[in-house]
Amino acid sequence: MAHDGSLASQVEAWIVAQLATLTPFSDGNVEVFQGSLQQQGAKIIDEFLARRSPFALVAFEQDQSRPLEEGQQAYDPTYGIYIVVRNERPGVSRTGETDGATVTYGTNGIRDLMRNVLHDAEPNFGANGFWAERAEFRGVSVVYQRKDAFMLRAVVVVRETPAA
Repeated sequence: MAHDGSLASQVEAWIVAQLATLTPFSDGNVEVFQGSLQQQGAKIIDEFLARRSPFALVAFEQDQSRPLEEGQQAYDPTYGIYIVVRNERPGVSRTGETDGATVTYGTNGIRDLMRNVLHDAEPNFGANGFWAERAEFRGVSVVYQRKDAFMLRAVVVVRETPAA
């Protein structure tokens, strides 16, 4: 299904495409968040874990405006990336492991990969009078952890300026 053409929808799709270039997400393990019918954190995690591991969801979360000259404004929208990693063996969901030539990425390694592909990246597209200029990776926090799974929330802010 195609999105509405809004700049936020385009940026979500761009983030998904950027993450899909990374090995942990190359098999379609990342998508735009479409919502959940679950009301509790543990049930949402279970819903995500029923898919694949690792699995990532991208969602626009909020805007912050910045005044520019002559009454114009730029915006710094925040996008959350939620990553769930199953703990296949003790500790692996966090630290990952290497078994010969095979690497299993944990949340720590995924953090590094995401930062490398998203920080200072330039989406360079526009919609509705604004241009998505530059992405800034603002970090990751652990938002949920239990013995069999971890969930991270990464934050990316994409500067939007008035189109020329």
